[in-house]
Amino acid sequence: MLKNPYLPAVLCLIVITVLSLSPSVPMPKLNLLSSDKLGHAFAYAILTWLMFSGYKSAIGKDANWKTGWLFFGLSAGYGILMEIIQGTFFPYRFFEVADMIANAFGALMVVLFFAKSTKDTNQSQAH
Repeated sequence: MLKNPYLPAVLCLIVITVLSLSPSVPMPKLNLLSSDKLGHAFAYAILTWLMFSGYKSAIGKDANWKTGWLFFGLSAGYGILMEIIQGTFFPYRFFEVADMIANAFGALMVVLFFAKSTKDTNQSQAH
């Protein structure tokens, strides 16, 4: 067991930061279903999932809706911050609203998954 159950989420955050601020190969502008956008959604889904996992390890129970929305806000907010930093301080990176949408989408999918699985678990325990 990890001494700090949130360490995997912190490490994921560091990886996202490094990838977000490193020079990248220019990619053609495609639609929201491009591999770039799927990569953004996947990275922020993993980050959010690791937050849920860390919470359960630290607290001993699943997160409630309020905590789930907090995790969504933290993940999506960090995605917005990364886009602002890219567009402001790094001439080889670009501010893209579509990236922010993809980041938030990935985080949201995890929150909805956990909400559904927690609801299903609670219902099955009640019967």
